[in-house]
Amino acid sequence: MSKLITFYRVLPGCEEGSPEAWRAFLGFYTPMAMDFLRVYTNWDSDACLAAWREALGDLSANQCAELKAFPHQAEREFLVALRAFLQDRAAPRLKARQDAATPPAPTREALMTLLSGLPIVHQEIAFLTLAGYSQKTLEKTLPATPKVAGEVLARLRAGYAAALERTEDQCLWPFAWVGMCVAARADSSKDCTPLRQLIRILDGQATWYEKSPVEEHRTKCLHCLELWTSLMEVVAWDRTRQPWPEEKIEPLLAAVSVRKEKPKPSLFARMLGK
Repeated sequence: MSKLITFYRVLPGCEEGSPEAWRAFLGFYTPMAMDFLRVYTNWDSDACLAAWREALGDLSANQCAELKAFPHQAEREFLVALRAFLQDRAAPRLKARQDAATPPAPTREALMTLLSGLPIVHQEIAFLTLAGYSQKTLEKTLPATPKVAGEVLARLRAGYAAALERTEDQCLWPFAWVGMCVAARADSSKDCTPLRQLIRILDGQATWYEKSPVEEHRTKCLHCLELWTSLMEVVAWDRTRQPWPEEKIEPLLAAVSVRKEKPKPSLFARMLGK
């Protein structure tokens, strides 16, 4: 089943309690959820899987009320919302003692000072580096590779060398960073750019006159920078993800509310027209 069919036909199927729809949903989106939780929480695989299982229970509860509130018109909008949903759920479970003591986690003010005056692409590199992504991963994620961003790498090396030296995708400060991202999402203004407009810009569908003020605003707005980089994350995840193994789907299916499947009639029953 293609991803397009999965998104446009399976989401409604999940909301109707279709087991087959949920199997398709789990096959496509479990790898992304697991990778996201691993990067941002530093939990082991079992803990990430348990968190995803609980999230699925919430998504399917009360006739899928939570899932129905997600965007349904475009898959990338849905994925950005799913990412935020998982991060919001993880935030209360993270502990300050998980965070690296050296270097200390950047505060909102320290982050904005670090980003001040940098070109927008350099801001993206700095933000995603501090979020937990290795330089190797960013080379596959961003249109401009970190290697050419000398200014931002020099700034990061001065205060956050440990973030640059990481070879695995893993946030150094889960508690502080996720908390800051949750706060940034809540701190929007009338000048902030809707996600759909950001997608048009990413796809090259906006004119220079449309794009220029949006990018200028984003260099000074943590809310919009967080939203833009989350879009880049889900696009990269979507491009590289592999389906969740079929043999691992059934245990997750038990976490969601599905209607009971009618047993198939036996061959003898079918011969009798039953």
